Amino acid sequence: MKFGTVCIIGPGLIGGSVGLGLKKKNLAKTIVGVGHRTSSLEKATKMHAIDIGTLNSEEAVKDADIVILATSVNKIIDTAKKIIPFMKSNAILTDVGSTKKYIVEQISHNIRKDITFVGAHPIAGSEQRGVEFASADLFEGCTCIITPIDNHTAEVETISHLWRLLGAKITYLTPEQHDEILAFVSHLPHLVASCLINSIKKEHLACGASGLRDTTRIASGDPELWMHIFDQNRENIIKSIDLFITELGRFRNDLLNKNNAKILDRLKNAKLSRDNVFHNNSTNKNTNK
Repeated sequence: MKFGTVCIIGPGLIGGSVGLGLKKKNLAKTIVGVGHRTSSLEKATKMHAIDIGTLNSEEAVKDADIVILATSVNKIIDTAKKIIPFMKSNAILTDVGSTKKYIVEQISHNIRKDITFVGAHPIAGSEQRGVEFASADLFEGCTCIITPIDNHTAEVETISHLWRLLGAKITYLTPEQHDEILAFVSHLPHLVASCLINSIKKEHLACGASGLRDTTRIASGDPELWMHIFDQNRENIIKSIDLFITELGRFRNDLLNKNNAKILDRLKNAKLSRDNVFHNNSTNKNTNK
């Protein structure tokens, strides 16, 4: 199955990996990349993540069968509003944003009746940013969450099929369900990693080894990008912080009371839960946002 002309707005780590995956599996007729720096587009073209690079999003989407918004979450809505009037009839608009409720609501209010928006979020990536870190195999084995308003349309199946062909497993959630879950499994971990680094005296960091490095790896993610993620999923993240603080408080009380039996139970439960999910792998490329 070929997806015709695919336009990727923001061919960085995620968008560039989509382009490389589509090219590797010969799934698109033409891949057009839209960016705001010529140098980045030249790099994406040289890597064969895109066929054509342009700074003009209105022109880029005119002939596209699928338009993928792969910018940071704070730019997705404004970009969608800008390009929707120029998209051809029956085209599909989709995204890769790490938050969903606000994005789906806003774009759904501005979408034309003759095109369809399908919200999507491939849970893959790294703390790195830029097309130079893109990989054709980035989505192999990852989960891609699809958040459609109507999950029985042909357009939803088209986007689902695209991600399956790129190697992802598909999960369907409402935008609200997505944001609630991601607050715990993605957004809170980044916040905790950042807080952990900030709580350690700078002169002591040099004494840290692989444990500290691995635990705080995602704190190296782009600060502005993560600030906007936190902003759009603020209420759910606050709930996740409250529950995390409760767990920390219980651990603290066990330490104060010298209750080693309870401490051991908490450590055992944590090990069992993590090992069951990640099969005791210390690293996984499909992490971060």
